[in-house]
Amino acid sequence: MSEHWDIYADWNPWHGCTKISPGCKYCYVYRQDEMYGSEIGSNIARKTANFNLPLKRRRDKSYKIPSGRMVFTCFTSDFLLRDADPWRPECWAMMRERSDLWFYFFTKRIDRFMECIPPDWGDGYDNVLVGCTVENQAMADYRLPIFRQLPIKHKSIIASPLIEGIDLLQYLDNTIEEVSTGGESGREARPCHYDWVLDLRRQCIEKNVPFRFHQTGARFVKDGRMYYVRRPFQLSQAHKANIDYRIGRFYAPETALWQWSDDDYTH
Repeated sequence: MSEHWDIYADWNPWHGCTKISPGCKYCYVYRQDEMYGSEIGSNIARKTANFNLPLKRRRDKSYKIPSGRMVFTCFTSDFLLRDADPWRPECWAMMRERSDLWFYFFTKRIDRFMECIPPDWGDGYDNVLVGCTVENQAMADYRLPIFRQLPIKHKSIIASPLIEGIDLLQYLDNTIEEVSTGGESGREARPCHYDWVLDLRRQCIEKNVPFRFHQTGARFVKDGRMYYVRRPFQLSQAHKANIDYRIGRFYAPETALWQWSDDDYTH
């Protein structure tokens, strides 16, 4: 998930997830487990060897994840997965201790958020960004009214995998730091229509909310023609479309509160 810059890091404290909505139908975690011949079912959550990665150090005592990184968190599961309830408090504690990192997780379980936060959460940790995933209008209309009421300092909407056109206008305000959208990957991917992507972009521009088109998906429909896009090119082709709005360095929104120096990180 960390793309090509060392400003990013990946942290998957547990692996495995249960499917709960239409966007989960062709989950990439299930596909990857099948590809690598996992002997444990993809629906069974288990802690990984990197559970405490944010606190791991090198021989010289420096952290393995250096200060200032954006840490994509729990991308082979869901951070709010019920099966992970016993493990999550330790993760919150690590996030609190590593206040020099930005932790970013997406969830389809935003309705569990208040059950899962630590006692000292208050109005949110400064260094935690939460993305609410919506894949169709029904999920947007269910999850986003919940999301907008939650005490979270940094919020994004992840319209992915985009499996139909979505109207987000009523949910876009200055509390949303970004809308990011993309199609579905995999051999059985459902088509993503460029018209849907452009309409989301229009909505974001109307509300002056940063917008990013992060991935075409495997089946991409443009001008009535279906394009089959190989996995290595799904991100790059989306970037070449050059339709991002208020997105700056490292594909981060201009409104982002984290700033990086050219001298610190390489491509």
